[in-house]
Amino acid sequence: MTHAHSRPTGGGDTPAEVSLIQVRQPALPSSYRMICFPSSQNSPLCYLAMADLLLPTVELLIVQYPAVHAAEDPDPDTGALLADQVFESVRGWSDRPFALFGHRFGADLAYSVGRRFERETYAAPLTLFVSGRNAPGPRRSLGPPDLNCRVVALTADHDPCVTLPGVRAWRRATSGRFDLEVFPGAQGYLRSYRREVVNIVHDQLISLDEPAPD
Repeated sequence: MTHAHSRPTGGGDTPAEVSLIQVRQPALPSSYRMICFPSSQNSPLCYLAMADLLLPTVELLIVQYPAVHAAEDPDPDTGALLADQVFESVRGWSDRPFALFGHRFGADLAYSVGRRFERETYAAPLTLFVSGRNAPGPRRSLGPPDLNCRVVALTADHDPCVTLPGVRAWRRATSGRFDLEVFPGAQGYLRSYRREVVNIVHDQLISLDEPAPD
């Protein structure tokens, strides 16, 4: 396994404010890539630990935010600017089937970046994993959902930062399939239930290659 700060090959420059850590096994190319969006207070260590279980099937690309974005919930203008910067950083990494995984504030970013992929490129995520975050507020129109990809929401059943109805509301974000995964406890399931989370990622991605049941 190797990991290094990286830039996409042939995909343009990464904005100076955003860095990327690629985790892969050079001798055995992965079938999938998962772009990870930590919470602003979350180090890449959690995702590096997940990589040990995801490789070689799924390689990771971990987004590192500018130091200025230290708050858990930046104001809307700052969040929109950061989403633009991150999208420009990762849009060149869609050369294989990919998923997005965001935790806390990172879930909001992953959602915004997923919308940009579907709206502005020929590549779209297979799955958006949103973790420990309520869905965005009520939609302003009665138009179609913002996404077409599968959305998988993860949460703890006693997380003081979210509500189960708020997490279930992610189903309104997509016209595709929606799944909800609830872990016992308050917080920290990305560590304490790491293997279960990894199994969910594997199952969700691999199942997309299987024929639909009759």
